Amino acid sequence: MQFVEPFLLWGALAVAIPMVIHFWHQKQGKPLPWAATQWLIEKQQQQSRGLRLDNIPLLIIRCLLLVLLAILLAQPILNWFSKPPAIQKVHLVQPNTAVLDNFKFELTAALKKDERVIWATDKIEPVTEPLSLPQQPTQFSSLGLQTAINRVDSKNTELHLYFVNSPVVADVPAITVPARFRLHTVIDSIRQPRPYLVVKNDRKLFVNRVGKLTSVPVLDPTLKFSSTSAYSGPIQTLLNYRNGHERQTVKAALEALTDIYSLDLKIDEKPVPNRTYTWVLTDQPPTKPSPQTLYIISGLEQPARVANVVFTNESLTPQTSERVSTGQLPEWLGTQLLGQYGLDVNNLPLSQQDLKTLFITSTKPTMEQHAGVQNALLLFLVILLIVERWLALTKNA
Repeated sequence: MQFVEPFLLWGALAVAIPMVIHFWHQKQGKPLPWAATQWLIEKQQQQSRGLRLDNIPLLIIRCLLLVLLAILLAQPILNWFSKPPAIQKVHLVQPNTAVLDNFKFELTAALKKDERVIWATDKIEPVTEPLSLPQQPTQFSSLGLQTAINRVDSKNTELHLYFVNSPVVADVPAITVPARFRLHTVIDSIRQPRPYLVVKNDRKLFVNRVGKLTSVPVLDPTLKFSSTSAYSGPIQTLLNYRNGHERQTVKAALEALTDIYSLDLKIDEKPVPNRTYTWVLTDQPPTKPSPQTLYIISGLEQPARVANVVFTNESLTPQTSERVSTGQLPEWLGTQLLGQYGLDVNNLPLSQQDLKTLFITSTKPTMEQHAGVQNALLLFLVILLIVERWLALTKNA
C-alpha cells in the first residue's frame, strides 16, 4: 500500500490519547466508608491493587478511530489486485534542425514502433516520416513546452523530451512533467554568428566562449561573428530627467559602464535640436518613440510592451530604488543596452543540475487510483464512530 501524504501517518501516534484518558479515568475512584474493611485480609488487598482494564472493546474502538483517521488523511493507494498498466511512450520534439539531426535515429525508430511522436507546439502536431520541420514553425519557449506537456495524457505515459539545451527553456521557475519521463538534450553548435560592438580605441565588445562580456582589441578567432558590427562609433545618449539627483545617479552609472567596457557614450543632459539619440534615459514617456532608439523610462508603470521601450516603476535614486542602493544599476543599464543589439550574456547551455532543478515531476496520482479505498475506509470510520457512541452511552463510559 502506498500513501499520497505518508508524513500524515505520524498522526496515528494520537492513539495514546484515549489510552491515557482511559487509565486516568480508572484511577478516579471515590472513597466509600465500609464497616467490614477490617475483615479483609492483606492478600486480597494486594490483588486489588494496580490498574484494571474496564470497557476494553470501547478502548479498542477509540484507538482504531484515531488510527483510521490518520490513514484516511494520508490518502492510501491500494493496487494489490490491479494489473500494471501498459506504458505508452510519447516523444515530444522541439521543432529544430539540430534536434532532428541529432536524434534522427531515435525518432525514426519510435515511428516504426507506432509510438506517438509529436512537435512541442501549442497545436500538438504529429511528426511524420521523412523527418522534416513543420511548414509553419513557431517560436519555441518554456511556456509553449509546458502547454504541450499539459496536453499530453500523463496517465500511463513515459514522456521523452527532445530540445536544444539553452537558457530559453529556463524562462520559467519550473516545468512540471509526469513521473515517468526522460530528457534528451542537444547543444546547438550551428548557431547564428555572434554580434559584437566596436567601442573606444577600436576595441571589440562581445560575449566570449565562457559567457562573459569582454572588450578586447581583436575578435576571438575560434568563434563565429557577424561580418559587420552591430554598432560602431559614439553612442549618442540623452539624460532627460526633471529630478537632478536622479540625473546624477544615472550619469554615474553610465560612467562606470564606460570605464569597465570602454563604451563610447556621448552624454547630453538636455535635448539638442536635430540630433538623433541612440539611447534615451528619462522619467517622461516619449511622444513619438523611434524604433532605432532605446528608451529607459523610470517612475512609470509600463502601459504596453514595446521592444525598445523599457519601463521601471521606481525613480533611480538611492532612496527610492533598491537597484541603485545595492549597486546593480550599471549592470542593469548595460544589460538593456546590450539586449538592444542582440548581445546576450546568458547564452550558455544549462548544466545537468540546472536541468534537474528545472523539471519537477508530478507524483500525485489521479482520483481513480485511490477513490475506492478512500470510500471504503470512510465508511468503516463512520461505522466505528456509531458503535463507539452506542457503547459509550449504554455503559456510561
